[in-house]
Amino acid sequence: MGFFPLLADRSVSQIFADERNKQGELLYKKAKEFLEDRNHYQSVETCKSFLLLYPGHSKMREVRKTLSSNYRMTGDVLALAENELKIYKEFPNTEEGLESYLISGKAYVRMGREDKAYQIFQDIIKNTYSSKIAQEAELELTQMEILGESKNK
Repeated sequence: MGFFPLLADRSVSQIFADERNKQGELLYKKAKEFLEDRNHYQSVETCKSFLLLYPGHSKMREVRKTLSSNYRMTGDVLALAENELKIYKEFPNTEEGLESYLISGKAYVRMGREDKAYQIFQDIIKNTYSSKIAQEAELELTQMEILGESKNK
């Protein structure tokens, strides 16, 4: 066994993977604490650090959602839209991924980017397996059309 009796059961790479996972968990908790303390700048920076340091980590989706919460609270609608699109691209076949796609469309509407929002909502309606999210996208499109008609009068 030599000097490393602990290594007999687990490989070095497994030990490093476990340690990397723990470090990622700690950084995620720190980002959540900053969010709860309304220290949005620190929370955003901590989330961005996590995304750079721990790609593929099991908390990736939660970190992106924490990032979106910060952007929502600070009113950074463009960053919110872009982050939600990234969630969708990372998890396109999940309910949460589709929900993020819808959120990004709504954010584009708030920015006045109706063209981009229209594309997103149409894509959701045509390609989604979730009738709930497709119905929400249809509702958003209907509201855009009503608002568009009232602007033209």
